[in-house]
Amino acid sequence: MFLSEYIKFALFFGVLIFVQVTVLDLISISRYNISPDLVLLLVIYLGISRGHISGMIYGFLAGLTLDILSGSFTGLSALSYTISGFIAGYFHRAPGESSIKFSFVGIIFMCAAICYFIYFAIYFQGSGLPISEIIVTYVLTTAAYTSVIGFMSNLIFNKFDIKKSI
Repeated sequence: MFLSEYIKFALFFGVLIFVQVTVLDLISISRYNISPDLVLLLVIYLGISRGHISGMIYGFLAGLTLDILSGSFTGLSALSYTISGFIAGYFHRAPGESSIKFSFVGIIFMCAAICYFIYFAIYFQGSGLPISEIIVTYVLTTAAYTSVIGFMSNLIFNKFDIKKSI
């Protein structure tokens, strides 16, 4: 990968992090503060299109940046994004390999659910909330919301087409 691609992704991450921190509060479900995660969508895309290592590196850097900007639990988003980028890398296929068709929305939901399970299980540790309530109230709803936004971005931009990246 050339240096210009790293700069392009860094700028794209910067724009998405800015939008994530400032604008997405407008479309969040305010009772539980559930909002879609655009940065995680890019981490998942890069994991699928570039492989495990790129997904992990971009996930870690994006998560750490979000942690620093949000000011809470430094390293928690970095951990959960790193693991999600690594898992998304399992769906990476080289051009010569067999092309098994995957549902991109299913991959987003699975990676987002794992990411948010790690994040919220650690975040709410010691709060007295049962794990089942954390999963139903926070993990599944946030993963579903992120998957819907990922599906819409797939339709609008057609950049996340698995056929192009496999």
